[in-house]
Amino acid sequence: MIDFTVCTLQDLEDAVKKFGILPLFKNPIPGFSVEEHVSPELWFGDQEGVWEWKGPVIRDTGCAYGKFLGGRAVFISREWFPDFANWRRDGYDYDARYEDELASYKDKVFFDLLEAKAPVLSGDLKKAGNYGKEGNKGFDTILNRLQAQCYVLTSDFVYKVDKHGKPYGWGVAQYSTPEKFMGLEFTDRVYDKKPEASYELIRDHLQELFPECDRKTIERYLTTYDGGDREEGVKAWLVPSNYHYFNVIEAFHQNEIIHWKQGNDRMKVGDIVFLYVGQPFSAILFRCEIVEADIPYTGDPGGAVNFKKLMRIRRLEEYPKEYLDLPRLKKYDVVTVRAARSMPPKLLAAIETGNLVTVQ
Repeated sequence: MIDFTVCTLQDLEDAVKKFGILPLFKNPIPGFSVEEHVSPELWFGDQEGVWEWKGPVIRDTGCAYGKFLGGRAVFISREWFPDFANWRRDGYDYDARYEDELASYKDKVFFDLLEAKAPVLSGDLKKAGNYGKEGNKGFDTILNRLQAQCYVLTSDFVYKVDKHGKPYGWGVAQYSTPEKFMGLEFTDRVYDKKPEASYELIRDHLQELFPECDRKTIERYLTTYDGGDREEGVKAWLVPSNYHYFNVIEAFHQNEIIHWKQGNDRMKVGDIVFLYVGQPFSAILFRCEIVEADIPYTGDPGGAVNFKKLMRIRRLEEYPKEYLDLPRLKKYDVVTVRAARSMPPKLLAAIETGNLVTVQ
């Protein structure tokens, strides 16, 4: 267990620099939080303490602060945050994430607004985006997701001041992007290695800090976040296929089971895959089942198509090309299919019930 005591602002700043990653609250790793190493009067007492020190820690150390682990607040030093963000972003900047359909339109609108105004106070951001009872919904949900994915962080806490210039009340969170807040120190490093390599560095760092902690506990704590974990049970995926690169129609006519690129690490055996075949069909043509996943692939290094894993999929059903063509898919907000994504629930329900909308 790491050994430190927080009695002053300097103690907290030193701990953030020393350990690199420091959660504010208790979590599954015993001893891995500020809460467990600070005296009660500095946690929720009458005197100034941890809650008032969050802003100064961010300003003095330049660390990242946000809901990065388990949906709760964490300090991450400037040294460690580029690797943490590289892993959580999976190597994507936000525009690329959206282009590959790994982010929703609502999230993209929110992110673009925040990026344009950063640094921005939470209240001002809500007002600019018309978030509230009578306006757009989901402010906190989207914000927390973007923090977990490391596209957004808290860059300061701003306090109201009385007529004597003395701050009072609770600090109001100010948000920014890591790129704007940390500058070149972040942008020059964030994508300098493979995301899995960054993850291994972080995992091994925590294991070194807590050698007595079970590795699975550490891994579960790191990987359970909005967008990182998946619910149990069968999941349906929408997966693209380039007909000009590989004739999947002929392949399935020759074999019931074929190998396919595994485009998402969260795909599991038993999941359903709907194959969308591009031009000249532009339609979902096959419903398949994953019978084997996480098959290592090392062929064609540096080739036109790069991927690390294969899966084996079994053809369950073949659809006429007019049944689930692009004009009909657009009725379910599927405009294009460029990367493996979760099957839209409304589209999945319509297929399962046979109650698809009519396209004129």
